[in-house]
Amino acid sequence: MAPGILVNKATSPPALKQGEASKPDLRAMFRDRETLELHSSGGPIDEDSLGWLEPTSKDTSAEQMRERYNRDGYLWVKGVLPKDDVWKMRETYLEYLPGLTERWMQPGKLRRKFGFQDQNTEYIQRMVAAHSEKWYRDFCAHPDLQAFVKHLTGWEDTTLLERSILRPNVPGGGTTQVHYNQILLRAGPPTSITAWVPIGDCAANGGGLLYLEDSVRVGQQLEREFNKAAESLTEAERISAFNETMMSTGYLERDSGKFSKAWNRRWLCADYEAGDIVLHNPFMIHSSAINEEERGVIRFATDLRYVEAGKPFDTRWMKTWVPGDGL
Repeated sequence: MAPGILVNKATSPPALKQGEASKPDLRAMFRDRETLELHSSGGPIDEDSLGWLEPTSKDTSAEQMRERYNRDGYLWVKGVLPKDDVWKMRETYLEYLPGLTERWMQPGKLRRKFGFQDQNTEYIQRMVAAHSEKWYRDFCAHPDLQAFVKHLTGWEDTTLLERSILRPNVPGGGTTQVHYNQILLRAGPPTSITAWVPIGDCAANGGGLLYLEDSVRVGQQLEREFNKAAESLTEAERISAFNETMMSTGYLERDSGKFSKAWNRRWLCADYEAGDIVLHNPFMIHSSAINEEERGVIRFATDLRYVEAGKPFDTRWMKTWVPGDGL
């Protein structure tokens, strides 16, 4: 295993001195807006609470990438997957739902457990069934992505956890609320690595993932507190993301702006492109904003999780996702 690639001890960059470095100009990438405005399910995220992810070329040395991953808790890598393969995946998914697009891709019908309050049973059936289709399974197991994870980690071999969720985020719809992944992977050690894969381009205001700056140590602190509070629970209750010490949804907060101010950290956003991936630590805190992309582009993405082959992990994740599976 590569040294330090999945260290549990948080390593953070030195604090900036006043005036040492200014924030990126948030207006530069949105010429038709005076400011970049993002909103979570709980309200607006102030401009002062926003920043930009640092991109990394896939040709960067593995040593440099490991250093960035351990320092920042994430690694946004450009062009890992062939663009044509990503666009083909998006096209296939939309074709898989012929005639349904106008009916189910509407604000308010998604999220909150994937919008299953919507009574469109055909949509529900197809959305669930898509996770077992060969074209989706093949995309998740894309050889370029697996090879990159091995290259970065230095693992001799990787195990891709079977459970993943293909997530649509429609303009004006719901969001992914504030959380870190180890909440959902507590039956194993915090040694997994997640690849968030946008399926198509996704502008900064298009509902892509936001990462809370320098938040690995925050996630570690919160998990210690949750574990302390759960000492009297049974083992099954303790590993549940929905136990009595947690919010009923397993999340930390629905108001991303409020959360970032409480911890005095910025949410880092990006203009993602087809072929990009973001790798992140199991304690890295993240969320998404409401999709407010001006052209009405639907954001599609999936989350893939890897562990080192032969090492302990949360075996509950070796099954295809279905609604109500307890994770």
